[in-house]
Amino acid sequence: MNLRTPTALGLSLLMISQAHAKPPADMQAKLNAWAKGEAGGVAAAWVDADGPVFFQLGTYDAADTRPVTPDTNFEVGSISKVFTALLLAESERLGKASRNDPAAKYLIPADDPSQASLSKITLLSLTTHTSGLPRLPRNMGPKPDAMPDPYASYDRAMLVEALKVHGATADVGQRASYSNFGAAVLGEALAAAWGTTYAEALTEHVLGPLGMKQTSIGVAGQPPPDDLAPGHAGGKRVANWTFQAFAPAGAIRSSARDMAIFLAAALGGRDAPLHASFVATEVPLMPFEEAGGHIGLGWMLTGDADNPIAWHNGATAGSHSFIAFSLKARTGIVILANFQKGPEGLGTELLGFTLPKPAVPSVSNASEYVGSYPLTPAFVIQVSEEKGAVFIQATGQPRLGLRPTKGDAFAIIGVQAEITFERDGAGKVVGLVLHQNGVEQHALRGALPPAPKQADLPIETLRQYVGNYALMPSFIIAISEEGGALFAQATGQGKAPIFASAKDEFFYTVVKAEISFQRDASGKVTGLTLHQAGQNMPAPRMP
Repeated sequence: MNLRTPTALGLSLLMISQAHAKPPADMQAKLNAWAKGEAGGVAAAWVDADGPVFFQLGTYDAADTRPVTPDTNFEVGSISKVFTALLLAESERLGKASRNDPAAKYLIPADDPSQASLSKITLLSLTTHTSGLPRLPRNMGPKPDAMPDPYASYDRAMLVEALKVHGATADVGQRASYSNFGAAVLGEALAAAWGTTYAEALTEHVLGPLGMKQTSIGVAGQPPPDDLAPGHAGGKRVANWTFQAFAPAGAIRSSARDMAIFLAAALGGRDAPLHASFVATEVPLMPFEEAGGHIGLGWMLTGDADNPIAWHNGATAGSHSFIAFSLKARTGIVILANFQKGPEGLGTELLGFTLPKPAVPSVSNASEYVGSYPLTPAFVIQVSEEKGAVFIQATGQPRLGLRPTKGDAFAIIGVQAEITFERDGAGKVVGLVLHQNGVEQHALRGALPPAPKQADLPIETLRQYVGNYALMPSFIIAISEEGGALFAQATGQGKAPIFASAKDEFFYTVVKAEISFQRDASGKVTGLTLHQAGQNMPAPRMP
């Protein structure tokens, strides 16, 4: 079904302003050109000292022809992190929490032995993305981004479990690396400090004082607002996302009118609501090289002294958003769209600035990494070198620079992911590991090794493996037998066939992974080990 609405893109401009704000004269025309041919619609606001002006075009959907207005709700995605950071600043102002407090102080009992190993993960490190936590935790599963509603069932207990696992070895404070996981921990810690839920804490201490009555949090199990625009991807309607513990990272739904209120408060003087807390969020705290500037409490901050800009973007499965304001000119813009097209370029152009492109630093041994690294026969990472700088390009994707972090580890510039190169005993680079979405994917240098040959096992042997195996309390691999074939299904994922290469040894064909089953002295199957992405992950059999 093609949900394009080109005829709706010519809707007339609706201006609702308290005074005579001065947006760019061609703002509506540029919005029309940017959104041409896309499903859904756009709502935008320009805010300056004279008030807001609103722009919009399109309809909710081909099947829902209500015109988009300043009051239409959109998913704002990761712009939610700015609200969570503002909650931190306001909680600190009110004496409820300190940015230097460990998150574990609020999420884990004081007598829990993990408190010591987690003490360096402070609320400040979480909001500046310097906690060392991955973008997503491992117990979300290998491919959470492929799930239609990936955060709906992930609760605080699972978040705390993952914090204990990842936090114990996190490289805290070394550099900024974007983490949805970290933002979720921050928001849940603040909620615990207030003794309530994140949605209730944000509503009482941020949304209420600002007067943002059209803004809500997309909590799983609660009906969406009637005026929430459906998302679109590839021209087709997709489901809106819902959240539990990850709400602080991306659950907010808002309108252009309410986001204009938010911008006005950010740009306002001492009499503006939450003024002191807004000011606290706008101070550069850490370099953020992947974003080409610095980071404050939540905000990305450009380093241009003549025109310093605070900005953030957001995305869900079917929506995109962008917000930015000039700290010097005191002007701001927000763009909300319910289709998959990033408005960052348009927003920066209208506000009159350019997001800086971070430099790709050179390394002395860049040539050692050059080569092909296939993750699958159809998906290969090509590593190249140019004037000492290292670049990667995956099949069907643009070329990206690598920034060295430590030894053979590199951050991928512009993407929330890392690459670690692996060496053999002679010191030669023989493979790499892609760290992304809380998952590690291993790729050997050169051609892929041949797939294991399939072995036939008696049905009686196959049935010995049937059962549930716990990688973590909240992440189970279920093994089943159907029609003489064995299947594996991990929590929150689809069922996949596995094939025997020998007794107790199995391999996947849909992903690069193997499973080895373990037996006790009597021959009973007692557990399995999942071999994937260079890791060997044991899972005991559950009773």
